[in-house]
Amino acid sequence: MTKLIQSYGPRIVIIEAESEHQRCQLCGKEAETRPYGPNGEEVCFQCGTKDEEAAKRQFGRILFGDVGSA
Repeated sequence: MTKLIQSYGPRIVIIEAESEHQRCQLCGKEAETRPYGPNGEEVCFQCGTKDEEAAKRQFGRILFGDVGSA
């Protein structure tokens, strides 16, 4: 689960796992996941690094909001 705490200054992003391991929404593997899939899917490290540009775009969306990429 990702929480975005917005303040008047910089944004703070807190990523909390509901459990120690979750299921990757791309490959189905049970692993630690992050919301860096091409469309915001929760993905494991291996799936998240298959397309590094997509992961960077999603990471940017989480930190800075939709920046008009993709």
